[in-house]
Amino acid sequence: METSPTERLYDAAARCSADPYWANSTRLIETATHALTDGLDSPGLRELAAASQSDRIRKLRRLLLDALDELSVPRPEASPGQHIGGTRYARLPTDTLRLEITPSEVLIHVNDLEITEAGAGMGMHPFNLFVPTNQLVATTEPRHVVVARCTCGESGCGSTEARITRLGMAVHWDWYVDPPLGHGVSFDAAQYDAEVERIGNDRSWQRPADTAARLVIEAVDRERFIPAGMELSWAAVDHQDPRKFLVALFVKDEQFQVFLRFPIGDQAPERLADDVLRTLHQPPRSWRAAFHSMTVGRRERPSMAGRRWRSEDPWG
Repeated sequence: METSPTERLYDAAARCSADPYWANSTRLIETATHALTDGLDSPGLRELAAASQSDRIRKLRRLLLDALDELSVPRPEASPGQHIGGTRYARLPTDTLRLEITPSEVLIHVNDLEITEAGAGMGMHPFNLFVPTNQLVATTEPRHVVVARCTCGESGCGSTEARITRLGMAVHWDWYVDPPLGHGVSFDAAQYDAEVERIGNDRSWQRPADTAARLVIEAVDRERFIPAGMELSWAAVDHQDPRKFLVALFVKDEQFQVFLRFPIGDQAPERLADDVLRTLHQPPRSWRAAFHSMTVGRRERPSMAGRRWRSEDPWG
């Protein structure tokens, strides 16, 4: 990929943030030296190239920013790229992505550094990233994706979030909360797309119950729940009883959680999914369901509850 000297200077400046690898004096001085070799020239650039590695980092950073201003190169901002005077300045897609899948997490390697451990602690469960759709797919509309979670297993306890943006032939990731790196990263779009598609087609992590959950989530008619004010929350093995499959729904206006449980047995996941979908297709009043209120001490029942609904009051 051919790039201009100003693009390369902008890329180096964009990466020169809190990451010690990019913020050290050697990196800053080399950035100026390479820019001069590329044919750029300014007082700040020459002073930075001639600086001593013993100089304070703050001084070297200031010289780099002065050089950008002198060369009319925009200072990097939080976004991966910006248009100035009809010219796009963005980080160059020089980073590499490799994804690894296990039964419990998706590991993300950027330039051979596993970043989920470096971020919040561990990778997301494959189900959270790939069902019902592959959240890592990059589009021109930026999307925020939680790519790492706390080692306790809950993303609500701690997480690393990436803002994924496609700009031309590059895909950019910028970090929010627990960043694993001090700067965003940028990938060649073709390499990125191929890797994301490859991992999205990998079903090796799926247990039979995971397959059933995926089939339910992909095929359920969510519009049927709207008249009752319900929405599907999740479908998975019941963590309280692994012999059962749990479907959870949320009644937003009335603040109830509703649970349906199905015996897993030794049936094929496709058959289990069919049983679940057939039940969900029936009117809620006909369900054998459990519920609990999200309000402490509340003793009411959901308005759509049938006679076979029972309370699971978490507040005792």
